[in-house]
Amino acid sequence: MYARAVDDAAARIRELRSEERLDLTVAALAVGLAVAAAVVYQPLALPLLLGGFAVGFLGLRALWRRWDLVERLSGDRDAHLIPEVRERAARESTVERRHLLAASVRSRLARPQWELGERITSAARELEALASELDDDELELEPASAVACARLLDDFVASPLLNLDLPSEELLSRVRQIRSGFRRRLAA
Repeated sequence: MYARAVDDAAARIRELRSEERLDLTVAALAVGLAVAAAVVYQPLALPLLLGGFAVGFLGLRALWRRWDLVERLSGDRDAHLIPEVRERAARESTVERRHLLAASVRSRLARPQWELGERITSAARELEALASELDDDELELEPASAVACARLLDDFVASPLLNLDLPSEELLSRVRQIRSGFRRRLAA
C-alpha cells in the first residue's frame, strides 16, 4: 500500500466516523423531538420519528462502512499506521485470541483422515507447527500475521484452507507466511 493510499484510507475512516456520529446524534435528537411532539403537537410526531429512523439508518450505514474498511485494512502492514486499523489488528495477536486460533487449527486436524482431504493432509505438519507457535506464550505474533491467520481459519472465500477452488499449494504458502510473523519476546 502506498503512502498516499494510507493517507486516503485514514481520511476516509475519519470521514465515516464523523458522518456516523453526526447522523446518529441527529437521529437521537429527532426521535427525542418526536416523543416530545407526541405530547405537545401530535401532527409533528410521526414525521420526526420517521426522519429520525431514516437518519439513524444512515448513521448505522456509515458505522458499518467504517467497520468494513478497518477490517479490510487490518491485514495490510502499511495500513497499521492508522491507529484504528492498528488497534483492530492488535486484537488478533493477543495471547487469548492466539490460543483460540490454535484450538481451531487443532480441531481441524483432529478430524478423521478421510474427512481432511489431500489439501489439509499435505499441510498437516505446517498447520500443527502453526498451532504450537500460536500456543507458545514466549513468542510474539505480529498483528498482520495474526489477521492473516484468522482469515485463513474464517474466510470461506479467500482462505485456501476453506475454499477448495483455490490451489492447494497456496495453503502451504499462506501458513508459512503466517509463521514468518513470529518473533521471540524480548526479556523485560
